[in-house]
Amino acid sequence: MKKFKYIVIDAEYPAHLMVQHYFRPHPNYTCIATFFNPKNALIFLQEHEIDLIFLDIEMPEMDGFQFLEALKKDIFVVILTTYPEKHSLCAHYHIDKNLVFFSGKVQFLDYFPQIIARFERMYAEKEIINRINKLFKNEIYTFPEMMNNPPIPLVDILMIIVFGHNIVLKKKDGEEIVYRMTLRELMKFLPITFLQIKRNVIINTIHVTAFTNSTVCIEEHHFLISARKQKEVIQTLKAQLYSLYKIMN
Repeated sequence: MKKFKYIVIDAEYPAHLMVQHYFRPHPNYTCIATFFNPKNALIFLQEHEIDLIFLDIEMPEMDGFQFLEALKKDIFVVILTTYPEKHSLCAHYHIDKNLVFFSGKVQFLDYFPQIIARFERMYAEKEIINRINKLFKNEIYTFPEMMNNPPIPLVDILMIIVFGHNIVLKKKDGEEIVYRMTLRELMKFLPITFLQIKRNVIINTIHVTAFTNSTVCIEEHHFLISARKQKEVIQTLKAQLYSLYKIMN
């Protein structure tokens, strides 16, 4: 399970307690700091990496919107305010600041499941976009050099077939290379563009030419997706297709 780190920036101490209380049933979320003053949070963020910020608007010295303008890191934000009607229009103009949700504090509990679901979806899409961007920039990720086999650019691999303790890399040029490696060892270093569609087949999704709810095509190769994997595979392929659309437009 993915672990997420968040901070709370709010002038009121009860708001700090409220956010942390609602996260108690979610052990994969950890609050690593709370702040009453946004300026202190900016200093903290210079040296710490986090995934999510819960942000108040009306605070001393610097309000929440000024904080967003000063924030130079790419971090997701949930705005919680006592006066949602007063600040809703201004929040709209900050939608490009990785804004996950805008909510009144009174309504926060009602929206909490929706906020978590939306954040995790946006986080997953961001990870996919980052991976694809690196591929478009020709940053070379290679399959490790092993025995007499030199490293292979991962972008050149169409799919990987698993046979017990052996794997076969099928390359775009038709070459097949056999490695002595278990599936568990393999999955430790494969990037997010590689997706397991059945027990013994892993595809490189950047080479997908078509897919349905039960099949996927890698150039001229056609595969059935196992029933157990169908939901996960189709969701991932749709997210990557959407991410590619955003990159190209």
